[in-house]
Amino acid sequence: MCGILTVSGLQGPYHHRLLQSLRRRGPDGIGFWSDRRVHMGHTRLEVIGLDQRALEPMENERHVLSYNGEIYNFQEIRRRLRSHDVDLSGANDAEVLLHAWTRWGADILPDLAGFWAFVVYDKRTGHLTLVRDQFGVKPLYYWQDGEGLCIASMIKTIREVLGGPLELDYEALSEYVRYQFTFGDKTFLRGIKKVLPGHLVEIDPARGTAVSRCWEEILAPPDTYRVRITNRWVETTRRLLRRCVQESTISDTPVTTFCSGGLDSSLITRLAAPELTYHCNFSDPECNETRHAKRVVEEMDTRLFVVNALESFDLVERLTDIVEDFDELSIGSVILPLDDLLNQVKRRFKVILTGTGGDELFAGYVRYPLALGRCDQDSYLPLFRLLAQLTEPSERFELAHTKGDPSFYRFYEPRVRDNFLDAFDACRCGESDLHAMLRFDRRYFLGGLLNIEDKMCGRHSLESRPSLLHQQLARHLLAVDPRILLRNGELKSLMRRIAEPFLPRSILRRTDKMGFTTPVGSFVNRSAHLVREQITGSRFAHLYDIEGKHLTADGKFSREVFGLLMLDLWLNRYAT
Repeated sequence: MCGILTVSGLQGPYHHRLLQSLRRRGPDGIGFWSDRRVHMGHTRLEVIGLDQRALEPMENERHVLSYNGEIYNFQEIRRRLRSHDVDLSGANDAEVLLHAWTRWGADILPDLAGFWAFVVYDKRTGHLTLVRDQFGVKPLYYWQDGEGLCIASMIKTIREVLGGPLELDYEALSEYVRYQFTFGDKTFLRGIKKVLPGHLVEIDPARGTAVSRCWEEILAPPDTYRVRITNRWVETTRRLLRRCVQESTISDTPVTTFCSGGLDSSLITRLAAPELTYHCNFSDPECNETRHAKRVVEEMDTRLFVVNALESFDLVERLTDIVEDFDELSIGSVILPLDDLLNQVKRRFKVILTGTGGDELFAGYVRYPLALGRCDQDSYLPLFRLLAQLTEPSERFELAHTKGDPSFYRFYEPRVRDNFLDAFDACRCGESDLHAMLRFDRRYFLGGLLNIEDKMCGRHSLESRPSLLHQQLARHLLAVDPRILLRNGELKSLMRRIAEPFLPRSILRRTDKMGFTTPVGSFVNRSAHLVREQITGSRFAHLYDIEGKHLTADGKFSREVFGLLMLDLWLNRYAT
């Protein structure tokens, strides 16, 4: 986890205080580089290469690099460079990436394994290239107005560099209101854009131009699904899975894992076998999976560290603090227990492996069978009956994705529903509804999850690594027909088969996974008077339509008021 800031064409001095908002992401060191046209800064979390040779920005005869991420196979790329007589003095992946870019440019990107967001500056041409990995594990934002340019790992940093207020993007805000994520490269602030996953943006600061292009859409469908699921294929996949997880443990500091008790994190924990793994729970039995997590580590040398999440607090005060680091809002109340969990992890570790991406790769969401007209769990019958009133699977899928209550907001633009359906149609590619649902979640919903993971880990000076989102594993699995992933309505049926040698049977056969469930409605109601004071007294109260509304949660897991509160706190922090 590191922080990037690059500036060009802006008035005012470039100094170390501009990096202050990035110091939690990179507390171990700061570096600067400038040629008067372009100013580059970097904050570093030391994970691979712990000496001064790894400081960034890093330069060679042609390029300057400011980089955030980890390239698991950098030693392999180093050997290729040496075969071309490129001598490398350091011992980390940033130096390898810098020289590989100088030799091969963007052609090297599909050969890399890991995750990254970086800025590379060409000293001869004066051009900058912004790059993100195929999944978008790490963020990268940019603002450009004429010759003025600001690039950073956080929206917050760009806001602080620019100073004055920026116009709100009400379409992006409306997408968040309904789905808790946004489509495309837009953010809540007009002018600040995201580099899209698997894309690079080529910028000429002198001309004020920026061109975005996709260098690999790794989650795109193959021309044909040729894989037959044989015992041999399953065994090959097991070996690949084990190798990919092991590659994700590369570090010069100790590594730990999440262990929720579900399939994904349990599989990572069993394969990585850390000395210590972390689990978080609530006292409420409906939000407590500790017995499953304990089962995972039985007969292992790994110890389970159980974190009891806070349950009594001022919700407004706590979220105000979190929003300082959570500057791009997306999916969820999971930030509350996650904050408690990471607060413990950072006392011993810098790197934590997660199972994020397993549901998208292996079809793990109950909304798939529900949208296709099937319900095998009684707890989902109310939602199933609601979805059954709609004829089209695409409309059922859209409704299953709805998280907020648009009636709270005067600015809400109903056309965002069409944005969703258009995006869904673009994911269909002439194939079935299930194909489109999986592709949609991999392209959009996954980004929201990764954003939470990045921002919350950055808040605690930790690096999160989604071990299942390894390029080789993804390419291997995406050759499988999605219908095999959801055979007879069973979620993750193929994953269960692959994981048989690694997991206890009681974990393999689970159908009651909670998914880090948080009793957010209970927290809203306990702080109800404080929530009302915040919303009604807000400088942005004119954006809300709350007359006659109680601003309390209807149930333990109701998220509508929570979403309203998060947005209001964000607006008060970043929109003024």
